[in-house]
Amino acid sequence: MKYKQILLTRPPTGSNALQGGSDADPHPQPPLGLAFLAGVLERLPDVNVLDILDGNFSENYVYDVIQTVKKHNPDFVGFSAFTPFANPALEAAAAVKEVNPNILTVLGGPHAVLADITMQKCPALDVISYDESEEQIEELVSGNKLEDIAGLFIRKNGKIVPTKPRSYIKNMDDLPYPAYHKMPHFPDGYHPHPPKSTGRKWSSIMWSRGCPFFCNYCNRENSFGLQFRNQSPEYVVDHIKYLHSEYGIEELTFYDDVMSLNRKATMKLLDAMAPEKLGFNLVWDAETRVDLVDQEMLYAMKKAGCRMMSYGIEHGEFIHEIKGGTATLKQAEDAVKWTHNAKIETVGYYMIGLPKETPETIRKTIDFAKKLNCTYAQFAITMPFPGNKLYDEAIKSGMIQLDDTWDKFVYSGIGTGGVQAPV
Repeated sequence: MKYKQILLTRPPTGSNALQGGSDADPHPQPPLGLAFLAGVLERLPDVNVLDILDGNFSENYVYDVIQTVKKHNPDFVGFSAFTPFANPALEAAAAVKEVNPNILTVLGGPHAVLADITMQKCPALDVISYDESEEQIEELVSGNKLEDIAGLFIRKNGKIVPTKPRSYIKNMDDLPYPAYHKMPHFPDGYHPHPPKSTGRKWSSIMWSRGCPFFCNYCNRENSFGLQFRNQSPEYVVDHIKYLHSEYGIEELTFYDDVMSLNRKATMKLLDAMAPEKLGFNLVWDAETRVDLVDQEMLYAMKKAGCRMMSYGIEHGEFIHEIKGGTATLKQAEDAVKWTHNAKIETVGYYMIGLPKETPETIRKTIDFAKKLNCTYAQFAITMPFPGNKLYDEAIKSGMIQLDDTWDKFVYSGIGTGGVQAPV
């Protein structure tokens, strides 16, 4: 069966979402994943993609999903969710089936790593698409048989079964721009996380996917994979110019896993982003690793408009261990020093509460953060997110259970959740 009327949606990411309600996230991010999917689907003939329903702008998310389904009668509803906010998405999926049991309900996003238990918990969910989903959703909407579509979890003969694995997208330039016009609140409704904003018109952007490092707190290998792939600098510059001309965007946050991994392509991109070549003064920030920058690159970043660089330094004792066995304290010191020398502000991310944590190791992290003297420092509770190594270790040790309430999986600033080893 081919699908022609498509609704894509995500639940709210504010604090009350943890209790199944809705709340205004003070810093909602554009749902780029859904916007990429919408862009892919718009290339298909005879397919109508409705405006993306972003729960961050709902007073009652499930009610708004129900009303949208009743009004527009979609035959395909796709949800995207992070684990702490998965329950409202599942409630909405159940409500969709009550309105029309023939609608195909699909879940993707980071929570898809818990596919089996999620589909057990929510009988109203027909399919889970894991990893990148642009190709899966195109084949789903085109009416391909579920068992023939790679990269899914489906229901078959009363069981939940995976289809064959899917290769990651190799040519990133094949992707369309995200369908920004399908986000009714873009750009003014979305805001960068403090302290990244300068008050200009802002958007997030990604020019790459994948990360070859094995940080034990990260589940990126279960979303974009271990193979780094980037769009061409020419594609990215055209994309930036499009955002500027169509939406007045003058500030960007690069939310890549490792923005600067491909040094040659990064340097070429930075050269093309210089104001005299771009045609306007772009201000931007990014995140990368301390072992993936050097002085030449940072000065080029500054010339290209970079005002802030965020580094996952994480710990003053276990940095080498938790960062995949590569990053060192010396590299962190050099990266921060070089970044400040280039007149770029820094954000240092740190973790408290690792399994081997003691009061002494916590003090070492705090002392190291003070020594580095990043412009801003953010400390978070260590969280074994589903799909990362810490989570697997926590399951084996009995610290958490597979059916633990998902709203516990938060690390900063919302709710009363938290799963970490006692210190």
